Amino acid sequence: MLNKKISLLLLSVLTLSACSQNGPTTATNANSTEPSPTAGAVASTTPAPTTGEPVTLTYVRGAGDVGEVEQKYLDLFAQMNPGYKIKIEPAKGGGLGDVLEKAAALQAAGTPADIAWVQDIIPFGKDDLLLDLTPYMQSDPILSAAKIPAGSLKGLQYKGKQLGLPRAENPMVIFVNKDLLAKNGIDMPKNDWTWSDYREIAKKVTKPSESEYGVGYGPFNINTVASALGVSNGSAANLNFMDAEFKQSTLTTPEARKDIEWLADFSRVDGSRATWEKTQKEGIEWNSGKVAFEVHGVWEGKNVRKNAQFNWDVLPLPKGKVKQVGINIATGIGALKASKNPEGAVKFLAFMHTMEAQKVMMENGDFPITEDEELKQAVLETPIWKGTNISAVTDVEMMAGGPIVGSDQNIDWWNGEILDAFREGKDLNKAIFEQAQHYNEVAPGLRKELGLE
Repeated sequence: MLNKKISLLLLSVLTLSACSQNGPTTATNANSTEPSPTAGAVASTTPAPTTGEPVTLTYVRGAGDVGEVEQKYLDLFAQMNPGYKIKIEPAKGGGLGDVLEKAAALQAAGTPADIAWVQDIIPFGKDDLLLDLTPYMQSDPILSAAKIPAGSLKGLQYKGKQLGLPRAENPMVIFVNKDLLAKNGIDMPKNDWTWSDYREIAKKVTKPSESEYGVGYGPFNINTVASALGVSNGSAANLNFMDAEFKQSTLTTPEARKDIEWLADFSRVDGSRATWEKTQKEGIEWNSGKVAFEVHGVWEGKNVRKNAQFNWDVLPLPKGKVKQVGINIATGIGALKASKNPEGAVKFLAFMHTMEAQKVMMENGDFPITEDEELKQAVLETPIWKGTNISAVTDVEMMAGGPIVGSDQNIDWWNGEILDAFREGKDLNKAIFEQAQHYNEVAPGLRKELGLE
């Protein structure tokens, strides 16, 4: 029988805008006027067979075919866990709604999935869709010994239960076109460079007549920079301009407003970011050699190594008035409570945190999800990052976004209108400041509804 929890939640999330598989996804607080029955206990366990065919675990993830490295990863799991194998069921996109839609369809067909991406713990936790992993964190020999960052675990907890584990801990970096800097007499900045350095260099290299600009047009050049700017300048305690308890937005304060206005001035004052029209017409992209700085995740490293035909390197996000911070795009994975094979699902989650599994995923540009020195050193030797400044990226204080109750009422940093307020010099009030005020007014009630107050 179709799990009504998934069905009801799905109705409220299908309209969300999704992002790529590797990037952050805005999640929502699901509101429904229909009754929402309990998800019930974990389904009966199907034990791994001792002989014959292995149990197939169904894994719902974002869209995309299974590549060579991922297949190697799945084969390794089967090799290390002979009683099981993984079947990937890709969703139609990478968003929360896409994953839930796929999980609901599989359950309706009588073949419930076992494992799924968890882009936001709150809707999953509210509707009791995930297996509580807390007992396994002590009893499982791999998970009990895994050096999983405490901040990553906290971001996947709900009401004291560990409902998910990190599936990716990929830092954001600034890709630097060293040749374009050298053309303008600028040396590669030092690792402790500042936001002022970033802006001044961007202005200096910008030459519209030559189709050369300081910063890229992509969304991370806005949302990642804004998020880091708030924490590094002290106008926010947490990423996405959230306060220390993730209860209120700080974008209603004068200090945070200054940070937002400063970032918007790259387009409306400095002109160091090309407009969309020029970007399209003149092919102004970082990989084409026409942009100095491109903010992106380390998953872009494989593409850069293959396609950038110029000297490049990476830098950490710059230092602000208070400190220097980095950003991890930490995304989760969980075992669905409807699974007929919960023990097998947990085995896969544990496998992900082994040295062997993580080293395979490094071939695809991923970073370790555990804090093991051996893995940190292994990153430096991968073909993608060998000879680069990549170690400096994580030498600063690293932060990850936490769960935001009612995030669909807050600022959606992937919304085109919001991005264009920065990139095309449009009005910031409705997109940013009025929305932040609205969120602060409704957030207490939403938290109360969930029993979090």
